[in-house]
Amino acid sequence: MAAAAAKQGSTFEAALEQGGLDAAALHAFADAIGARHAAAARVPGAAFRQRLIEAARLPAQRAELARHIDDLDRRARAGRVRKLHDGMPADTLYDLAGAVAEMLHDGLPTEANILANRYLDVKPQGATGWALLPLLVSLRAEGDPALVERALQPARPRLVVIGGLSGTGKSTLARLLGARIGRLPGGRVLRSDVFRKRLAGLAPETRLPPAHYTRRSDAETYEAMFESADDHLACGSSVILDAVFMSRSERDVAEALASRARVPFTGIWLEAPEQDRIARVQARTGDASDASVEVVREQSRRSVGDLSAWHRMRANRPLDLIVPAARAVLERTPR
Repeated sequence: MAAAAAKQGSTFEAALEQGGLDAAALHAFADAIGARHAAAARVPGAAFRQRLIEAARLPAQRAELARHIDDLDRRARAGRVRKLHDGMPADTLYDLAGAVAEMLHDGLPTEANILANRYLDVKPQGATGWALLPLLVSLRAEGDPALVERALQPARPRLVVIGGLSGTGKSTLARLLGARIGRLPGGRVLRSDVFRKRLAGLAPETRLPPAHYTRRSDAETYEAMFESADDHLACGSSVILDAVFMSRSERDVAEALASRARVPFTGIWLEAPEQDRIARVQARTGDASDASVEVVREQSRRSVGDLSAWHRMRANRPLDLIVPAARAVLERTPR
């Protein structure tokens, strides 16, 4: 990894020294970037706007900038432009895009997608924020013409839904597929557990008491996730939804979203024996899911109904078998 990315936070440096870039380390790095942004002073956006105009040298960059200039101006008025570590005014997403571009340059697309998704999970930017990233990555990829070109390449949006009972590994698979769809840095991964915590005004890993798990809260959580997915698809971004999707009505809504947006839909349903799901839930630490052994057993007693439109996949096997199988499913989906 290039030094420029490591300089952005001691958490990331530690991950590099330990020789690993797992999801926990990437989440910590994203959180450190978010904390630094929150502490930085707000500044007017005029200087940053001019900086972008001067940096957009390619016709494709200028066209993309023109398409997003109103969004950038709105972000500046909302206080998204800060005086950051280099002393220059910059939109916080422009700063994030620097770390994302470094990872992409170093051949780490999955890690770049996880980093970007985590940042927007804890620092929500809306669908227009995610849609800005291809432009900002291209502007931060100076010195790598191939990456600049890749960031600007169009890609038809699509909706991928990963469902399954608690403990089947939905979130792990979603993270590993995120970089495979959409424009750089990939698809926006929307997780129901994160939305439930956000609606409660809490960080993703904060534990919620059972009172927050009711039919009403379930409905509100799915509604918020579906609204966000709809917004992202409308902005031209690909989306992965990560939730149990126990009921047929929830699955129908997901398919209807894709139909209304006129984008390809792929539903993947993960399955595993109850004992494997219990073991996975018991082994979790620092995760947004609050699923317990009791929840796993309760889900086992319920019927999920018809899954004929979804690709059913065994999850009680090594990831190096599950991920290629899921990728093959994505490649078979009509574009």
